[in-house]
Amino acid sequence: MNLTPIETVSRSDKGLVREVNEDSVAAMPDFSLVVLADGMGGYNSGEIASQVAVETIAAYLMPVLGSVEEAEAPLVDAVGAANKSIFAAIDEDTRYEGMATTVVLGVFGERKLHYAHVGDSRLYRLRDGRLDRLTRDHSMIQELVDQGMFESMEEAHEAGVRNNVLTRGLGVDQQLEVDTADIQIKTGDLFLFCSDGLSNMVNDHVMEEILSASDQSIESKTDQLLAMALENGGLDNVSLVLVQPQIG
Repeated sequence: MNLTPIETVSRSDKGLVREVNEDSVAAMPDFSLVVLADGMGGYNSGEIASQVAVETIAAYLMPVLGSVEEAEAPLVDAVGAANKSIFAAIDEDTRYEGMATTVVLGVFGERKLHYAHVGDSRLYRLRDGRLDRLTRDHSMIQELVDQGMFESMEEAHEAGVRNNVLTRGLGVDQQLEVDTADIQIKTGDLFLFCSDGLSNMVNDHVMEEILSASDQSIESKTDQLLAMALENGGLDNVSLVLVQPQIG
């Protein structure tokens, strides 16, 4: 598989409330690969789980990306390997019992982005000034909206449904379901990978405004998003990667 060159800027901050940053990020332009994981709140050693996930997925994918025709199977296998690594770490040290993490990752192939995710870390695309979320959260609140119990996430929030109850995660079950997809990349596209520490603190409309600014570099946009999450409370760890594919 031929790869599309990418420019990336990443940031990760523990926020203003948490004592430890449980997020892990790997942005690897040389491999056109991005991996972001968020150690799940309320679980033991979330920072270990997210680090194991990112390191395992990167180590699995880097040697094979140039030799595969399609990326879906390698992405699923890489996430599965990370899940097994987390359970192996738990077996070796009981202090890690219960640790878990989300993950979202993407490989920028030839004019196509292949991506996978588990949990509520997200992937967005900005195209022609419009921001679209490409992933769907694996969370209780999202399921209730999908089932029609609430018309929107905002309505569910107002009813007291919490964001942080997840229905999938690495380290939760030995059998893991991974969502995958791919989309065409167009000139001018900008992609955002982020943990819920950003998406819960900055709404999609504000993110769209920041990302659409034509007079700002992607580094400046990344810094503005992080600053906005902190200004709005910084209640969780905040991690994000902005990716600009280099298409002629």
